[in-house]
Amino acid sequence: MKHKNILIASLATLLLAACGGNDNTCKVEAVVDNMPQGKFYLIDKMTNEVVDSAFVADGVIVYTQAVDTAYEAVIVDVTNVAPGVRYSINDTTIHFAFIAEPGGNLKIDLNKGEFIEASPLNIDYKTFSNAYKELNNRIQQLDDSLTQLIENKTLSLEDAENAFYTERDNLNAEYVEQLEAMLATHPNDIVGAIVLNSFLSKCDDDERIDATLATMSDYVMEHPAVNKRVQRRIKLKETAEGMPFKDFSVEQEDGTTVSLSDYVGKGNYVLADFWASWCPPCRKSMPLLKELYNECHDKGLEILGLATRDKVKDSLRAIEEEQMTWPQILSDNSPAADTYGVNGIPHLILFAPDGTIALRGYPDETFLNQVKELITKQ
Repeated sequence: MKHKNILIASLATLLLAACGGNDNTCKVEAVVDNMPQGKFYLIDKMTNEVVDSAFVADGVIVYTQAVDTAYEAVIVDVTNVAPGVRYSINDTTIHFAFIAEPGGNLKIDLNKGEFIEASPLNIDYKTFSNAYKELNNRIQQLDDSLTQLIENKTLSLEDAENAFYTERDNLNAEYVEQLEAMLATHPNDIVGAIVLNSFLSKCDDDERIDATLATMSDYVMEHPAVNKRVQRRIKLKETAEGMPFKDFSVEQEDGTTVSLSDYVGKGNYVLADFWASWCPPCRKSMPLLKELYNECHDKGLEILGLATRDKVKDSLRAIEEEQMTWPQILSDNSPAADTYGVNGIPHLILFAPDGTIALRGYPDETFLNQVKELITKQ
């Protein structure tokens, strides 16, 4: 067990928490004046595991636990969750995030969202958190300002979208530079793992990524979040344009087994649509896919739906609602997305008649026109 938890919420413990110790005990004191006086949970952000819980006592909550390995923790409350209802971190109000580390002693002001006392590791973690919030705030401000220009009819939707993506890419580039500077000083700790995970999600320069990964320790590279990103990157390279298709098989509800190779590599172009019933952009793209299908089906184009991170019953309902007439491979476990490194949907992959991956991309008009061009040229 990573966490051996002892909850003490008393003034005596609060005083002891400030003194520290030489063992692996981590003590956290959080001031919660002027906030809901309910139950506060301490959660491992990576695993969503509830580590500890406490009620407010004299305006503070105190957690005391033995920490074997540093981890990213969040303090949340569940005041809006009905008793007995299973909840996740998304159902809660996150009040503060920090690094729980062996021997750590932290004092936090939850009202201000600031440390009162913090270790160097947590100070650097806070710098990263602030940079991430600043990036999102600036992107939101950009979106708001462009939306206003569209509403005022001083900018067209197309020009606004182009301006948004250009400036967003510039903001992401600035953020990536900040992350690189942080990684240079955290190649072997939990902050490095957290920062690297964000770096891998924002940087699209393969050479830059490879150079950065080469400087990271095994500890950072083996962190579950980082390892998942790295493995996805490997899968994306293995299934890039020009590579042969990778097969997978899924057992369907009726007990039969269906494979990608049942459809791909059979002499036709096959457009695989990674989608989900809960994904608005996926549903919005369906009319475009229908139009493409009607225009190019008799020229050798097939469409194959690959439900992603969706319950089969929900997928079936959406198929009926959207009147999708092409075949589907349905699974609660999303083996298709795992095999092809698909993280965001909607996502399209066009397989050539011999099974080679011809195109990958988002289902916008530009991509679909590329599909049409390939089909008509054959």
